[in-house]
Amino acid sequence: MAPDFSSIKPGSQQSPSATAAPTPTSSAKTAETKGWKAAFDRLPTWFKYGLVILLVVTILGSILAGLDGGSSESDTVRTGHGPNSITNGIPHGYDRTEAGAQTAATNFVQAANQVSLGRISAEEAKSALVGSNASDALLAVLDESVTQAEGTVMNVLPALVNVTDYSDDRAVVSVWAVSASQNDLSGTGKVSVLTVWSTTTVTLEWENGDWKAVDWTFRSGPEPEEVSFPEGDSTLAEFGANGLYTFFVE
Repeated sequence: MAPDFSSIKPGSQQSPSATAAPTPTSSAKTAETKGWKAAFDRLPTWFKYGLVILLVVTILGSILAGLDGGSSESDTVRTGHGPNSITNGIPHGYDRTEAGAQTAATNFVQAANQVSLGRISAEEAKSALVGSNASDALLAVLDESVTQAEGTVMNVLPALVNVTDYSDDRAVVSVWAVSASQNDLSGTGKVSVLTVWSTTTVTLEWENGDWKAVDWTFRSGPEPEEVSFPEGDSTLAEFGANGLYTFFVE
């Protein structure tokens, strides 16, 4: 229980409680210190050296573990709804929520782009992100991806994400995004920039504790000027999600 100081007024002095334990004298403290020292001195020499060696090994182990963690192929991250891990450059591990499904779908679209850049392998992407019931269309996205020319920079940036169907076992997510690419202009060293808008719908299923992609449809557009007032049957006619996080994975 915390001490009660409510009876002490500013500037007043509180007398020690009559039942308070007496403060040990300096001689008692000295005797206690000598007692510990004497006990340590009585320990065998080999035991003392063993304690020192154990301490050194523990410190070295902690240092080596820290160095090894920096080069690990799998890292742990902490976000609001996932991903919770990045393995071989592939984010995975999402919450079983709409926000988790939204982010899983967006990151799958970005991962497919990374496969086309040759930054991650199709097999690793399928192992981490694709479910056992995946459609041929979705597998073809990864297996038949055309590797971009060396020196190409391309990023897929989500603009609006809509969940068109959701349950704890299945989610359908529409991702309206812009792809921004840079290329060397005919080997001249000058950079050309191209932007392309597209809409990708990803179907996910909850499998082995994570959202896995099982189907995919893709279409070009619409351009921003075409959807100032979207038609009622467009996914952009519904309010999308806020709070998506995009980060770079080296």
